[in-house]
Amino acid sequence: MNPKKFKPKQKDFSKTARGKVALERLKARWRLDNEDGEWEPESEPIVTPMLKAVPGGITFCIEALRAHDEDDSRQFLETWDACTRTDRALLRIEDIAHASGIGSLRLAEIAQTALFLYGDRQAQMILSASMPKVIRSTVKAATDEVPITATSIVDGEFITKVVGKTNGDTRAMEMLLKSRGILPIPKGSQIAIQVNNPDREDKQPESGHEWKYPEDRLKEITAITNPKQLEASTSQTSEHIHFDTRRPVVFER
Repeated sequence: MNPKKFKPKQKDFSKTARGKVALERLKARWRLDNEDGEWEPESEPIVTPMLKAVPGGITFCIEALRAHDEDDSRQFLETWDACTRTDRALLRIEDIAHASGIGSLRLAEIAQTALFLYGDRQAQMILSASMPKVIRSTVKAATDEVPITATSIVDGEFITKVVGKTNGDTRAMEMLLKSRGILPIPKGSQIAIQVNNPDREDKQPESGHEWKYPEDRLKEITAITNPKQLEASTSQTSEHIHFDTRRPVVFER
């Protein structure tokens, strides 16, 4: 063959072609544990826009999933970590969710829960770490006193004297006093937390006092404070009721 006429076939290095190769590698890895299963990653619902809408994108979602104690989360991360960084850039996250066995919708569910818990823990840590600084600033604002000066002229000279000091920030004082319980908190600011236990059990304290639930106590109080109602008559409708006209009728309340 004339070497001048020989033209080797050029390889396709486009992103689409490399994506197909990465998908084949993912499928081969999936076949190791699912010999009889059906490989249909294209049937997975699209969740990529939802995950990308999170501040930080998919990278932050994966970070939150690593801190989430859930079996499906660990199952997905095993498949995610098994893929190379290049393959992860070429594959859809729906494909990886399908290969992990949890599916894309379940991935979106656990990602939402993981983000909520991850953000809440971060906020609690930031608040705890900042609390000493906040307390110091609040105490400083409540106790700082600014000198009040007065200037007078004596023998033609200006003389400035400190005649007093201003009080600290009254709002900071109020916050500190309320936090220590010295000042009462307004009734509208109080939060009552009631824990209802559906599995009620009759409890009898050692002292012999009958234990009752708050709602049962409320029913008793309502029965006492509300007027008593007349009991229904036990006589039949066909019977005639005779009143003694010589005795007044008294209705008990």
